[in-house]
Amino acid sequence: MMVTFTTRQREILKIILDVNRPIGSVELAKLLRITPRQVNYSMKGVKVWLKQQGKDLNVLPGVGFAVDLTADQMHALSQKINIHSDVQIILSVSQRQQLLALFLLTRTEPCILAQLEQISHVSRMTILKDLDEVDHWLQSQEMSLIRKPHFGILVSGAEHDCQQALAELLWGETPFSDDPVTEITHSEGLKFNLQGDARLLSLVGTINHYLSSLHMRRAISLVAKAEEQLGGRFTDDAVLHLALIFTILTNRIQSGRHLDLEDKRLTSLQSTKMWPIASYVAGRLGREANCVWKPADVAGIAMEMMAAPRNDAFPGELERESDFSALSERLMDHISQAFGISKLKDDRTLQNGLLNNIVPACFRQRFNLWFPVALNNASLPEKYEKEHVVAREVSRLVYEFTGVNLPQSEINNLVVLLRAAFIRNRAYRFDRVIVICPSGMATAQLLVARLHARFPNLSNLEVISLRDLTPALISSADLILTTVPLARQYANNPKIIQVHPLLMPEDIESITQFLS
Repeated sequence: MMVTFTTRQREILKIILDVNRPIGSVELAKLLRITPRQVNYSMKGVKVWLKQQGKDLNVLPGVGFAVDLTADQMHALSQKINIHSDVQIILSVSQRQQLLALFLLTRTEPCILAQLEQISHVSRMTILKDLDEVDHWLQSQEMSLIRKPHFGILVSGAEHDCQQALAELLWGETPFSDDPVTEITHSEGLKFNLQGDARLLSLVGTINHYLSSLHMRRAISLVAKAEEQLGGRFTDDAVLHLALIFTILTNRIQSGRHLDLEDKRLTSLQSTKMWPIASYVAGRLGREANCVWKPADVAGIAMEMMAAPRNDAFPGELERESDFSALSERLMDHISQAFGISKLKDDRTLQNGLLNNIVPACFRQRFNLWFPVALNNASLPEKYEKEHVVAREVSRLVYEFTGVNLPQSEINNLVVLLRAAFIRNRAYRFDRVIVICPSGMATAQLLVARLHARFPNLSNLEVISLRDLTPALISSADLILTTVPLARQYANNPKIIQVHPLLMPEDIESITQFLS
């Protein structure tokens, strides 16, 4: 009788064959996102399965696992392990809970516990534990899991919350997303990591069928069309987020489920400049999916685009949102005074950065929209106390103007923006910056010109010959930029930075870190 080969064991063997060298359990665990103990536990099955094929698994103490095969034998074995006839799928707890949550969120009728046991191939006790975890997460999304005898199991919640929860699941940002079942990229759109195993387990097959109906790449191109009409660009990550939201919304409308919105908010959104563009996107999605969109669904598109981070403010955005225009001026005044740097008030890079974070954040709070935390989680250490204090003050001013409390992730972004502005605008107290460039005056002048362009506040640049460099000169300098390595005794001097004559990006980063 053939020995059952689990998908985990199959993936381990695939890696061993692909690397074609001994590989240890720690490296295998890292590649598969499991523990070395789980790898070692699976190796018994790998060894037995290989023995069934007349092959041996070599265990090299202190080195790793390997299979000694010719190229033809390796190719034949690789083909065999891709055949599903003797493979049993073993889901991780994280994968199973994600799939169960997706299954329940996409159902319109109650299901019974026995059905979940059957499609998951796990015990009733395991299913009950999984349902407890899913229910706990749903409650954090303002939904609940109805579980009643003679009724079954069904998700209860507003359509808006269901769609937001689906987006969070598919993005991989739930408490049980340690081992995400989906990936989202610009090139492939939405990818199901278990698609190849859809025939091995009913639950996986059901979710694969659902995900195959989500045409996200089409939505990505529509977001680009919307950008053209808006005259600006969303951030790359925001494009993927919008495309995911639009795809989920389209699928729900095809199933006869629509958003619900109070008349006052709908009327307000219909008067914005975003409405015609949202209507265009909805029209295109409706025609391609052969479904009819209601005004509240179009409003869903408008709200998401208004709340999406952008690289630059859209043309005329501040004129249309006079409250934000006044807030912007107030913030720039306050920041300039807080740092004691008058020219900060005119730093348009800072102003745009503030608005491109604060405006979408306010709309997200106003419309109760989810946005991936991982895309909005920049931070700086607490040692930058001034920036943290000013960021909290900015947050307070935002609340006074808009009534919106910025979440901590947004305040962390403000800290980073403020630090960058401080570096750009502070008066460097460097009396002497030495530039060493033995290649000749032409190269030295090129380097100095690039330094002036990138760091205009470094005004006292002094070109010194390598032959004239002395310990006294090095001691007197605040910063030394050299295109060649200096003598060994200066190797660990933090004031010395070696750069390329053309001032490459990594050189700019090194100088920026020194200045910060």
